[in-house]
Amino acid sequence: MASSTDHSTESRQLGPNKADKLFLAFLALVVVAVTGLGVVNYKEALKTETAKSNGEAWVAWLTETGATRFEANTPHPACKGGVKPAADAKADTPGTWGACLAHVMATTELKDQINPFFNTTPHFVAACVPSDRTLMGAILLEDLMPTPPGSATPFVASQLLETDSIDYKMQLRLSVCDKGGYAIKVAEFEF
Repeated sequence: MASSTDHSTESRQLGPNKADKLFLAFLALVVVAVTGLGVVNYKEALKTETAKSNGEAWVAWLTETGATRFEANTPHPACKGGVKPAADAKADTPGTWGACLAHVMATTELKDQINPFFNTTPHFVAACVPSDRTLMGAILLEDLMPTPPGSATPFVASQLLETDSIDYKMQLRLSVCDKGGYAIKVAEFEF
């Protein structure tokens, strides 16, 4: 019986070689990069959530005020309902959104809000536009006017301007602009 006694004397190295070490270093770099991106995205998400909470505070204040603004002794006379402004009303005329907004920004807790993207007071805009990076954290307040019964859309939305009359019970929609410039709907409510 013939047996082979020819054994290879080649010594095999056990453990990681140079390619294995390079791969492990690459994996460590990927973990660090993913962790860094996660931290950055978390901070940006917090800014978006702060902008949404700003919008929620506006909705809460406007809803609460809307419930009492038609009463004779309303605590916010600049936002009083039923006051018809003159036909050539300016932004600071009683019965207009401009007068109410000025009152809100001067005397309520909403005046202390900060736009988290720019560390400034949030401003109202006509629309959230993705190509305009200055709109991050801005507030979009729209007046929802009902359409005739049977229409395909129940409301027509238009920006609430400072010269607009607020003498009637209003249906409003509030949105905030996110980091990408897209509108995030906060709520539809009565004022």
